[in-house]
Amino acid sequence: MPYKLPLVQRILLWLHATINRSGLLSSMPGRWFFETCYIIYKSFFEARGVEVLRRYVAANGWIIDVGANIGFFTAIFANWVQDANRVLALEPEPVNFERLRRRMARHRRIKQIDFLCAAAAEKDGVGFLHLNPNHPADHRLSTSGISIDLVTLDTLMERRGWPMVSLIKIDVQGAENRVLMGGKRLIQRYRPALFVELTLNEPGSLATMAILAEWNYHPHWIHHGKGIRPVTTDELSELLNKKGYLDCLFLPHP
Repeated sequence: MPYKLPLVQRILLWLHATINRSGLLSSMPGRWFFETCYIIYKSFFEARGVEVLRRYVAANGWIIDVGANIGFFTAIFANWVQDANRVLALEPEPVNFERLRRRMARHRRIKQIDFLCAAAAEKDGVGFLHLNPNHPADHRLSTSGISIDLVTLDTLMERRGWPMVSLIKIDVQGAENRVLMGGKRLIQRYRPALFVELTLNEPGSLATMAILAEWNYHPHWIHHGKGIRPVTTDELSELLNKKGYLDCLFLPHP
C-alpha cells in the first residue's frame, strides 16, 4: 500500500499545484513564495538536525550533493567546506537547476560551489527523466521523458584529479543504487559518509541497503534533538514502514 505523505508536505504540494495552475509559479513573486515555503518546510520539518553532518566533513574534504533540487543542502554545505574545497551540486531537471543557480548566486560562498545539470548514474551517457508535474522534488530516472545527461561520480572526480570527498548526499527518488554503482571507486577510495534518502517499497532503496551492507557501511538514524544513533537493518525497515521515507546516514565501519 502506498504510504501517505505527511500533512505539512501535502499542504506544500497543494500550494505548488495551486500556484502552478494560476501561472504565478513562472513569476518572481510566485517562485519566491513557493521556494520560501519549501525552505521553511525543509528547515523545520524534514531536515531538522542536519547540522550533525558537519562533523563528518574533513578540513580537506569535498561534499557532493546528488539531487540538489533548488539548493537547500547545497547552501548549507557551502558553509562547511574550507579553503579551496568545493561542493559539487548535481540537479538534472532544467527548471530546478536554474532555480538552484539563481538562489546560490546570492550565497556568500558561491565560489565554493560547482554546478552540473546532470543525473548521477551507473554509467556516462544520455538518459531520460520522468517529470512529476504535481511534485517538483519527485522527478525520477526513467525510460521516457525529457532527455538528460548521465554521469558517474567516478568520472566527475577523475576529471577533477580525485580530490578527497568526505560527504555525499543522495536524494534521487529510487535511483540511489545507480548513483552508488557509478561512484564505487570513489567510495572505496575515500569511504565518505553517505546521507541517503530511502523510500518504502522502492527497489532502488532496497538495493541501496544491500549494497552498503556489502561495502561494510552501517546505517544511522539522525534523531532530532538527540544526535545520531546506529540502527539495525530491522530497525531501519521499521522506521521506513512507519515514515514512508527517511534520510539515513551510512557510515563506514572501521
